[in-house]
Amino acid sequence: MQLLISGQVNWFRSRLGTRARLRAGARTLLLMCLSGMAVAATDDQAIFSQKLQDAVPAGVRLVIAEQSDQFSIPWKISGLGANAPYNITFANFNGGPAVLEALVAGAVDVGFIGEAPLPIALAAGVKDLKVIAAIANPGSPGNIFLVAQPGSGIHKAADLAGKTIAYPPGTGRHMILSGILHSAGLDIRKDIRNVALAGSEVAPTFASRSVDAAIVLGQQLFRLGSPPIIEDGTGHNWGLNVLVTRQSVLDDPDKVRALADLTRRAVQVLNWQQRNAAQWINASYVKQQGLTYEQGKYLYDKSGLGTYYPIENRLRQVYQQIADGLYETGALQKKVTVEPFLDARFNDIVAAQNRLDAIVPKRLANDRHAVISSQDAPTPAGLPKAAAPAIGATADAAPIALARPVQAQP
Repeated sequence: MQLLISGQVNWFRSRLGTRARLRAGARTLLLMCLSGMAVAATDDQAIFSQKLQDAVPAGVRLVIAEQSDQFSIPWKISGLGANAPYNITFANFNGGPAVLEALVAGAVDVGFIGEAPLPIALAAGVKDLKVIAAIANPGSPGNIFLVAQPGSGIHKAADLAGKTIAYPPGTGRHMILSGILHSAGLDIRKDIRNVALAGSEVAPTFASRSVDAAIVLGQQLFRLGSPPIIEDGTGHNWGLNVLVTRQSVLDDPDKVRALADLTRRAVQVLNWQQRNAAQWINASYVKQQGLTYEQGKYLYDKSGLGTYYPIENRLRQVYQQIADGLYETGALQKKVTVEPFLDARFNDIVAAQNRLDAIVPKRLANDRHAVISSQDAPTPAGLPKAAAPAIGATADAAPIALARPVQAQP
């Protein structure tokens, strides 16, 4: 069960195939296809939406990769996905690496991933990827928690030296675990006993008490009976989630027009979620994930949703800092350059939809980021105690009706 980080790199490399070379002049053609689509702030929503919708020819099909229905749910319940001018299919995957595998294989056209999988895939030699839109949520813990077994004597990250820790390689949880350990003076490659698993196997493995600690998602935290929290993702991530496609999709002018419309709708959907938090909590955390409303609201209030940002210089710098941090903390075996894989062609669409929704993205800064600022990650604030944890719970167990998880005490 124990795997090395290099295994994840080989996992990506084994799936690489020979990709078609870029057609001469393709980028120029695609830019021409989008000419005139940028709108001024004075254009109303109907004109803006119709302009992008009318540009999509009949018969275009998009397969969209997502995780845990996190895009398709608000797409449907908001009504903002109605009358999309293309045939759309949603495909669910367990983690960013699986999304990227499907993209590289040509099984999907576009997908949502967190901030870590792309740099890890690039280090593995994957080249046919392009980020076309980005959400950032700096300062958010990302609904990711490092937990320890109750009664284990593990109270802080430094106590994890030599311990077994379960995590899914190539993911945001991998990145956050690496950052937490790094801030405690530990190296994920040599100072702990790695138990690298598929994302769906981490919580059941922890529940079986086969490991000392695990990095889990918010809904898993409650399903596990709220074990002691060592740290959360605060200070170890930017809350970056990106919409990524492959270059061969961008070589198809008709799909580019469809992606332009999809990007506008994605921005509008996220902005709708911001304004309709209660409806989103009920649909996602309660109905889809099986939590109570109080548990869902706790996770929502703690992490928030973030905002779409244009892919401009500051965001490019942030993504490179993320990649550099992955290398510094041991999650990457070699340095990578992210810039060539960021595509800004839809920036005007992102900015225009934010203006129409009266959304002003906050300054893209993360003063509490442990790697970028070279400061220790702050200890999460103490939380009120919950009921006694259900140690034998599994990932499929019914959620425990807890108000708040427990913060580990020294």
